[in-house]
Amino acid sequence: MAESIQISAVDIKRLWYADEDAVSADLTGTALYALVKANGSATEIKNVHQDTWTIEEGDPTQEPYKNQLTGSTYRMGAKAMGDVTFNFTIGRYDYATKKELMGGEIINTDKGWKRARGIVEVKKCLIALTQDDQYCVLPYANVVAREANTDGAVGIAVVATMLEPLNEAVMPEYWFDASEVKEGV
Repeated sequence: MAESIQISAVDIKRLWYADEDAVSADLTGTALYALVKANGSATEIKNVHQDTWTIEEGDPTQEPYKNQLTGSTYRMGAKAMGDVTFNFTIGRYDYATKKELMGGEIINTDKGWKRARGIVEVKKCLIALTQDDQYCVLPYANVVAREANTDGAVGIAVVATMLEPLNEAVMPEYWFDASEVKEGV
């Protein structure tokens, strides 16, 4: 029997975002390749400020119910899974990236940006490639981005939280070894 691929998912090598409907069927390595290739629909983020990148999964919660006579837990309530998030700060960016992740509008093609009034909802597909060549994909994520002081500059701090995709054929999170992300034959 062949030995299984062992991964650590070390740090970040490349990072992309795409429209929320970029994944419309169960994701394959070939479909992911089409998204991230040079002319694919995903947009690469070229700068992640040092030591700001993480993938985090919150602890699940579950309410224990105690037997009042013994003080021991005798059953558990429904389990709520923890949130999965991509967290990073973009240290250098263009106005188009600011608009895509924070909402608002571009001024004069690419000469500025203006914030939208009210609450802005941004949904995106996020794709990360780790240093050890593992792709992690959140096909449908809620993006909360804000301006943040990052070592003397104004970065865009991003938290992308995995959501349950509207399309039942699409899973909320995918992982692929880079050897699976290739052009179809």
